[in-house]
Amino acid sequence: MIKVSSLTTEYANNPLGTDKSNPRLGWINESMQRGQRQTAYRILVSMFEENLDSGFGDVWDSGKCESGRCVCIDYAGEKLQSATRYYWKVCVWDEEDRISAWSPIAWWETGLLHPEDWSGAWLSSDGEHAPLFRSEFQIEKPFKQARLYISAAGYCEAYLNGGKVGDHKLEPAFTVYNKRNLYHVYDIGPQLLAGKNGVGIELGRGFYGLRTPNVWNWHRAEWNDNPRFIAQLVIQYTDGSDLLVKTDDRWELIEEGPTVSDSIFAGERYDARKYPTNWNKADFCAADACKPKIVPPPSPRLEAQSMPSIRVAGHVDAAKMAVLGDGHYVFDMGDTIAGWVEATIRGGRSGQSVSFIYGEKLDETGRVDNRQTAIEAEIQTDHYMKSSEQAEKWEPKFSYKGFRYVEISGQGINMGLSDVIGKRVHTDLRSTGHFQCSNLLFNRIHEATRKTLLNNFHGIITDTPKYEKNGWLGDAQLIAETAAFQFDMALFWEKWLIDMRDSQRSDGSIPVMVPDSGWGDFHAPEWSSAYVLIAWRLYWYYDDMQVLREHYGSLKRYIEYEIGLLDGGMSSSDLGDWLAPGYSEGRSPEGGQITSSFHLILLLRTMAGIAGKLGFSADSERYGELAEETAEALNRECLDRENGLYHTNQEAGYRQTSNILPLALSLVPSNVERRVENRLLEDFERRMGGHADVGIIGHKYFYPTLTRLGYGEAAYRAATQIAYPSMGLWFEQEATTLWEYWDVNTRSRNHYMFGTIVQWFYEYIAGIRQTAAGWSEMEFKPHALGDLTSAEATLDTVKGTVHAAWSRTADISFELTVHVPMQSRAMVHVPILPAGQITENGLPADQACGIQYIKDENGFRVYEIEAGRYAFASR
Repeated sequence: MIKVSSLTTEYANNPLGTDKSNPRLGWINESMQRGQRQTAYRILVSMFEENLDSGFGDVWDSGKCESGRCVCIDYAGEKLQSATRYYWKVCVWDEEDRISAWSPIAWWETGLLHPEDWSGAWLSSDGEHAPLFRSEFQIEKPFKQARLYISAAGYCEAYLNGGKVGDHKLEPAFTVYNKRNLYHVYDIGPQLLAGKNGVGIELGRGFYGLRTPNVWNWHRAEWNDNPRFIAQLVIQYTDGSDLLVKTDDRWELIEEGPTVSDSIFAGERYDARKYPTNWNKADFCAADACKPKIVPPPSPRLEAQSMPSIRVAGHVDAAKMAVLGDGHYVFDMGDTIAGWVEATIRGGRSGQSVSFIYGEKLDETGRVDNRQTAIEAEIQTDHYMKSSEQAEKWEPKFSYKGFRYVEISGQGINMGLSDVIGKRVHTDLRSTGHFQCSNLLFNRIHEATRKTLLNNFHGIITDTPKYEKNGWLGDAQLIAETAAFQFDMALFWEKWLIDMRDSQRSDGSIPVMVPDSGWGDFHAPEWSSAYVLIAWRLYWYYDDMQVLREHYGSLKRYIEYEIGLLDGGMSSSDLGDWLAPGYSEGRSPEGGQITSSFHLILLLRTMAGIAGKLGFSADSERYGELAEETAEALNRECLDRENGLYHTNQEAGYRQTSNILPLALSLVPSNVERRVENRLLEDFERRMGGHADVGIIGHKYFYPTLTRLGYGEAAYRAATQIAYPSMGLWFEQEATTLWEYWDVNTRSRNHYMFGTIVQWFYEYIAGIRQTAAGWSEMEFKPHALGDLTSAEATLDTVKGTVHAAWSRTADISFELTVHVPMQSRAMVHVPILPAGQITENGLPADQACGIQYIKDENGFRVYEIEAGRYAFASR
């Protein structure tokens, strides 16, 4: 029998506030029986939970649907109403047409589906302080439900009766502010009081109201303005009536709150003497209150934020404290994080200023080193002004920092190691992947990549939480597979895809970072291709056709723009392979001819696949043909057949990236392929002494391509180096996250872009490789390279848990355990050892249930297996 569990709506468990008219439903099937499959399902949806208990789906009864799908099933019932909770459950049939028990009941609640559902006004202030807005209302009778709907351009924090509403930070998420704004829905019932209630809103600038001059011109973006918000509280009484409290000119504004200034780059200035006690409670009298400014909406679209919010996701105790002088301290957190510290400040007088300087490294004097040229101000620096001589606790709220060290100074203050607590602040993505192996360096790289990605998840994926905080697309498209292995990326990528569409230019081009301020219109398909490649990744990993349908028109406009720029069948780029060893200014000497043309071929092949899936056969055929024509042009223009190497139109000597990329996409003519491989291996060994000589683009493809071609030992040798250039060198320097440059004097110590090697860990070391959309098919093919003796990986996919673990004892034994979730099947490759004996749970493998022998190939015995758990042993 099948057990149905883990129901999701829009990829979330019981989401509060979704404005999709046809939300995607999904579940996970489990069975103790190998090879069991769902053959049909039935979904019931109702506005009343008791109806489902009676087996009545009055909003939608799908009936028995003959289908094996259990992910991304579009709701197809009655038209959904705003601000309404819908309950649902599902049952399935197995291969013998036996029906399962009903799943547990799940629910989703709609947000405000129509513009007219919003009745409040947008409020703002002309001041430089973070403004405080407040209002009061009366609860006169019993209520059954209470919701706060709130959006802001910039950041906002809401309070009710003195307590913070929700645990979100730095929200709503950053968008293309003149195209779309996001709103949150909160259940405020537990915070309401009988009688008078007070509500307060504090606004921060974020990117929307950024004033700090910077080279990316965020302070000059066309949408840049003072932060603003709109809100409405809806209380439903038990007698069926409602109370609506909305933003209007009856609200009060306190223009000069305690946050004197806030900047996402520079930091915050906070004067604790200016804090108006109880301002967010009822019966507060603000002598200096005035009417708020009613302003136009920042954009025409107001949409629910479905992606996870930014939260304080963990705490870090300070590891060390250095005293640099009277009232002058440097705290070492022992880890490089993104967020801020909560500090207990002892000593000092009222009005005493205390500074907090955050950074990732120290200078030669032991102070925080924040030297940079991109921002025309001090960066990552907070200033706190005490309100008394007593100990005071404080943390910022409208800026985050990338740091390992925090330098705190103030005349007369006294601090100890326990007075500083670091707070990890990032988008709260669910962890979905685990990897470990017998190589400790690989484990450190894997953990550092996880940390660095989390440090850069802030509503968008940024390049660094310290210097830029920009959403560079090239870094992101390269890391997309690695990120999907480690985290549930569905809603995060979906939100960012909409940002990309909103950023698209009239000619179809996509900027190299999103959102963007209008700065930096580089032509770089290696970066802009993220729009197509991440859309495909969403489909491939999550089996989500809805995303492809919604974006196809814009995706097509982008690829047609790139096609129009082809010159002699070749593409070009202003960027190319970024940050190769010896080129810390960014661009590699060979330029972008090969990297750009490689990505255009990848784009065209991907668009051919997308068009084919959506039924646009003519588009699919055309893009497929153009991909082959571009590949032919690449070989015609860049391949030196006699010497077995690829070169660009810029003289730069032998470049590994120029040669690994054609091999990665199997573009090399068969009669030259071995020569190109040998030339690459020769450069790797003789010139580089067993090191990879690649930037971020070559790095992604270097290890998997060599391994696939049979040179896994060379890939392993490169990956385990600890001298320059190598990732191992960073960890010799006590890195806990990934660095920006190969050099130890790197600018940033919080850059994820070289973390693409982790994809190789999962797919080749552990040996889990997806071969069909939605994990309906997969391959297990572990590579026991070098001195590795074991590896394991676990992935939580939309179908369920995928797992592989192997261990070996020289050439004597090899044990491999795998798990294939229901609705999936796999090919498993078991190494053949000298004795040639392979068993599964003690039986000859080809006699075990759910296993079919396929062939012997390249030292592996290949089996096809059905859903279930398997334990292979090779002797």
